[in-house]
Amino acid sequence: MNKILLSIIVGMCCTTFAGAADKTLPRPEALSEETIFLTEKLSPKYDTLVIKDFTADGVEYTNVNDEEKAEIDKMLPVLKANIALTLEAELKANKVFKAIVKNDAPRDKAVILEGQFSEFNAGSRALKFFVGFGAGKAYIKFKGRLLDAESGKELALFEDRETGYRGSMTLEGYQDLFPHQAKGIGENLAKFLINLY
Repeated sequence: MNKILLSIIVGMCCTTFAGAADKTLPRPEALSEETIFLTEKLSPKYDTLVIKDFTADGVEYTNVNDEEKAEIDKMLPVLKANIALTLEAELKANKVFKAIVKNDAPRDKAVILEGQFSEFNAGSRALKFFVGFGAGKAYIKFKGRLLDAESGKELALFEDRETGYRGSMTLEGYQDLFPHQAKGIGENLAKFLINLY
């Protein structure tokens, strides 16, 4: 009887400790899709963030003709800069990470933020005007991941669609909206990281 009771208690303890060790942090809920592999906050283990430029490899262009595609491609350096500058400013204002570097070589105690544009949707002014209620809005979809610089291990994955900055209620085109939406991406990524820090 004592052996049975002892084995039950040992089994319950092992299950409790194993479950606690495998429990990941809650989702920050700053982006629409978030997968978190971290079991503890980023600080104090990590003190540096390396922000890599967003890539546009394999990006999908929706409601875009060839001329507009060329215009969006010319805009890419501005969009990438807006994301990185806004993200950096927000993190510094909240005193998150001791050092923030862009496109630098990974170093000890660093995490790397990689991002990729997955869709540029130029929207439809006609739908905005005649239908309204957010129909025809321009937006940028993106995805990315947070990596441990030393091991390359994925710490988090994310995906979202940025429609903010007057995107749903204005007749402005993507030329005016995309640069502002890139800033919105930077702000949302900052919220994501602040919650994980």
